[in-house]
Amino acid sequence: MKRFFILGIIFLQFLLTGLASAAIEDQFQYRFLWPRDSNEPGKNLLELKANLRDSAHKIETRLGDADIKYFDLVLPSGELVAQTEMISITARNDVLIFRTQILKPITAPTGVYEKPAFALPAIKPVKNLSNVLNFKIEEFITPSHRKHPTTGPVVMYSDSLDVLIMSPLDNFMSAMQAPVNDEWHCGFGGLNKEIPADTQTITILVSGKGINDTMMKWGELVQKWHNHKPADPYADVAMSRLGYWTDNGSYYYYRTEPGKTYAETLLAVKSYADQEGIPYGYFQLDSWFYPKAEIDLRSSHNRGGVLLWEPNKDMFSEGLDAFQKQLGLPLVAHNRYVSDESPYCEKYKCVYHNGDRRRGAYPADPKFWDEIMDNAVRYGVKVYEQDWLYTHMDMIPWMREGIHNAESWYDAMANAAEKRGLTMQLCMASPEFLMQALKHPNETHVRTSHDYKGGIAKAFFWVPFHKAGLFAWSVGLWPFKDNFQTTAGQRPTYNIIPEANPMEEALVAALSGGPVGPSDRIAASDPELILRTCRKDGLLLKPDRPATPLDIMFIYNQRFLGGKKPWVVSTESKHEIGRTVYLAAFNLWPMSMYEPWVSFPEIGISGKHLVFNYLTGDYEINTDKIHFGTMKPEKAYYYILCPVLANGIAVIGETGKFITMSAKRFPSVKLEKDSLVMRIEGVAGEKIGIALYSEKPLKEIVSKDLSADVPKLDPGLINLNILIPKSGKTELRIR
Repeated sequence: MKRFFILGIIFLQFLLTGLASAAIEDQFQYRFLWPRDSNEPGKNLLELKANLRDSAHKIETRLGDADIKYFDLVLPSGELVAQTEMISITARNDVLIFRTQILKPITAPTGVYEKPAFALPAIKPVKNLSNVLNFKIEEFITPSHRKHPTTGPVVMYSDSLDVLIMSPLDNFMSAMQAPVNDEWHCGFGGLNKEIPADTQTITILVSGKGINDTMMKWGELVQKWHNHKPADPYADVAMSRLGYWTDNGSYYYYRTEPGKTYAETLLAVKSYADQEGIPYGYFQLDSWFYPKAEIDLRSSHNRGGVLLWEPNKDMFSEGLDAFQKQLGLPLVAHNRYVSDESPYCEKYKCVYHNGDRRRGAYPADPKFWDEIMDNAVRYGVKVYEQDWLYTHMDMIPWMREGIHNAESWYDAMANAAEKRGLTMQLCMASPEFLMQALKHPNETHVRTSHDYKGGIAKAFFWVPFHKAGLFAWSVGLWPFKDNFQTTAGQRPTYNIIPEANPMEEALVAALSGGPVGPSDRIAASDPELILRTCRKDGLLLKPDRPATPLDIMFIYNQRFLGGKKPWVVSTESKHEIGRTVYLAAFNLWPMSMYEPWVSFPEIGISGKHLVFNYLTGDYEINTDKIHFGTMKPEKAYYYILCPVLANGIAVIGETGKFITMSAKRFPSVKLEKDSLVMRIEGVAGEKIGIALYSEKPLKEIVSKDLSADVPKLDPGLINLNILIPKSGKTELRIR
């Protein structure tokens, strides 16, 4: 009969040792499992006896001082097969780490990738943690509320939002967490041909209240463990500037203007944008720009792996570097997997597919990546986009046959890019890639949405995008929603149904804090809509963090067909005066949604707030909840929630932008005695409209850069216009 180290026994056994993590241990049970026959790993697992060897030690970790207990893990025969350290951080009771060293090698695979050879440990959550959020091992880290094997975090939670998160803490490219009955088996993927002695597995568990807060707590801990810092919101040109995109879903994806080459088409896009005042700061080039093998996918586009990561000469007759200079903007450039027909495999040692119809191969020599990244620099590329990441893992057996194989391949790519000052976007990533990004500071953002298709139901895109974005942001990456059209009715390549909600697409992009990438046809853009995302010079105006689902979304809207609430996400800008909250609601499930409101506690705010309806201009003072009224399907209901300050003023900010209080527009907003002082930045000559509210008459509004007469100082909503001076900086004082 299976036997667990249940919590009461643990507490009694270690009472005298001062166990610090009793609170988190109330959330789960654990044990250690090993194959009965090491020649048949994954089968007939036996429970190991955990003999306490030492419990008096304290150590220093990157998470702080810790108490550590050492266990010998012994088979029923008495054979010692592994040793485990159970690490609890001294100053807190919400973190526990299992670090296990394998002493006896596993010399055969289980034969099933999702089936680990052992469970070191096996984790069983308590019964009230009956809900689960995890991320499938597939492209775009598909979030799921069913148990699936995963290489990323497993979020277990109760209906009252008590949360336990479990994840690997290292060896990310080989780690595996597999659900088996009511347990999770933590180990390595089952295709590893050998797990050598001295290999370590390491698992972290974190408990908390609320999914957003606990995910961020978990993320801060795993980042600290790896000495990683979140990507700066303006880390590279793709993160900081408005960009033009040509990937799948864009108008010019594998298509040009009639009679024009790609170079001529994109130069015409730039000319049109300049004429309309659309301030693109870079152009993205997708897989159309380099030659690929032809394969049989039985589809309309039988495009295989890259042959050479060099421009097609018929598209850029003078070369890509010459085109980039003519364009006058840096590039973001896409790459995919390498074809087994590629000349690279004559130049570098390659590992190959095993009958996969995509016919991929991987140059295993790090010098391959040196060549690729040298080309990127020569072409004027600033951000290297590696696509088809999950496919890389799934297609070539070698990637999953050795503990460090995939890691060596991936690290060589990231290190070669970093050495040349290139940042990276991850695309079609499975969870292990986001975890491995903890070791690479030049990885700044990740696609967390499927390829843009304007006319497909938005529930298919926005719901997983926001959930996956929470995972991405917790490990320090910004989410990217993909390109979008800014006017209705365009018919991009392969899109059967055109976009009908361009404003909503722009809003979702702006709220994400990631790249913003219009992809319109020439003469089909909406410049006013595009400029709601950025300054006049194309600098993106961002929130402080990506928009993520309210916690109640994980309770009421777990199913694909939704639930009683609309889909509601929020983000914020923080200043000295407090938090401005941006809240967007969408009716994605008209047949099931029947409670079109959210309360202030569900939003995570309290006290008196001005609730400003961004799209209608209506406002109210509220302390309770927001009622959205009758909600049209897929249309946005967007609100700015502004705290009412002690002097009766609430600051809405720049109403011409989606993010009304971005730190790049308002680096400081504070109270100085009885005056509200706002520092403002922008482009010389840029006109900014600022809205605020006052409960009582104002005494004065002072700024040398007011572009119109000072409005009446009566109570209510007040609109001001500021003209940015040559210095790019000004100040507004309100008393």
